[in-house]
Amino acid sequence: MVTPFRPTRWTLLFLLLAAMMVLMGGAAVAPALPLISEAFPDEPEATISMIITLPALAIALTGFFVGELSDRIGKIPVLAVSVAIFSIAGCSGYFLTSLPAILAGRFILGIGIAGIICTTSALIVCYYDGISRTRVLGYQAAAMGMGVVVLETSGGYLAGISWRAAFLIYLVGVVILAGVLLTMREPARVNVEKTAGAPEETFPASLLLPAYATVFLGNLLFFLVPTKFPYLIANLDAARILGENFALTAGIFLGAMGCASSLVGLVYGRVAWRFHRYTLLTLCFACFGTGLCGLGFATSLPAVGVSVILVGLAQGILMPTILSWIAAITPKPFIGRASGGFSVAMNLGLFVSTLAMVPVIAVVATYGNLFLAFGSAAFALALPYLFSMVKRQFAPPGVAVDVKPGAE
Repeated sequence: MVTPFRPTRWTLLFLLLAAMMVLMGGAAVAPALPLISEAFPDEPEATISMIITLPALAIALTGFFVGELSDRIGKIPVLAVSVAIFSIAGCSGYFLTSLPAILAGRFILGIGIAGIICTTSALIVCYYDGISRTRVLGYQAAAMGMGVVVLETSGGYLAGISWRAAFLIYLVGVVILAGVLLTMREPARVNVEKTAGAPEETFPASLLLPAYATVFLGNLLFFLVPTKFPYLIANLDAARILGENFALTAGIFLGAMGCASSLVGLVYGRVAWRFHRYTLLTLCFACFGTGLCGLGFATSLPAVGVSVILVGLAQGILMPTILSWIAAITPKPFIGRASGGFSVAMNLGLFVSTLAMVPVIAVVATYGNLFLAFGSAAFALALPYLFSMVKRQFAPPGVAVDVKPGAE
């Protein structure tokens, strides 16, 4: 009998390092966007922004199929190939000379990120159970936030050298690929044979739709910050006291946002089990609303700092809550497919976010007003979860309620 693989601390470390690339992998060069606009002066801002949004579109188009593939052929092979694609396609922007070629490389990058999202989330569900799983999902959210810190601040620093140098940040995937191959093994296959009298396990599509809708809306709001914050900070007079390198300034603040998200992830497993997901999601969208509106009103650097931290807190709550929700309602034979659906919803939100910005900014005219509009939408999105939270709180005794995020 083959002994099932038990994840080690090194396994966890490289799972989390891979997760670092998930949330901001496509936006690592965001601080360089104004410089790229200068390098291609004939291209509209919307086209330049596709450097950030095309990976999200690729993930939205391929994530579900990559998740299905990982269920069929194995999660480790898909993860290894995906990390390799991440590094090769990611740093291609350093060498390519035309914007169409750069955009093509960004689309291929998205396919790699899709595989990383699906497989890292699925491996956590397969490797860990119960409270340990909730804790590791919190660590995953922390790693995503730390990815913002590392990728955005490093990208901002490299963009200060040249906009092309910002693409070299993707070479970090080479180290992670080595760790994946050395520390991880394919989890044991789940026996899906139906026993007599037992209901057949099926993919819970209808149960997953609310979770997918929530992560779609949350990331639609979140992605406003990495794509438009560099432009906002470049037009903020108070930012000039830090010098004229606005790319680095934007990277520092986006890094602070990532730190806030990481701190939430580190404590998530210890406190989230006390609260129902509706409570957590109400808090999440309230933080989104306060942070985005704060950026819209901000005229000083401290106000900017507090606002981006609130957005980071919101994202730190959103990710592990949704992943715990998905893990609680999905049979293990379908966890790769469910994780693929998560990646589709998350990145479709990122892509639609950029499309939604165009008509909104045409109406509101300034970046500050754009942040105010999205912040107001966030407060509106908090209301259904607030209503569900209150309804559950006052439900009559004996009425069935959903499990908490950490429950099985």
